[in-house]
Amino acid sequence: MIAGTSIAAVLLVLQGHRTWADGGSDAAEFVLQALEIEPEEARRIANWELPPVSK
Repeated sequence: MIAGTSIAAVLLVLQGHRTWADGGSDAAEFVLQALEIEPEEARRIANWELPPVSK
């Protein structure tokens, strides 16, 4: 399920339908909902601002 969701998100980005940020958030939200997280909570978690990647 997670692999299929990830591939679908990548394809939507490559086809120009979604941005990387939106595609990733959507995929995370769908997976969280599949794991029985309430939709509002899944949306909140999927859209958390991540810290910058340090080198």
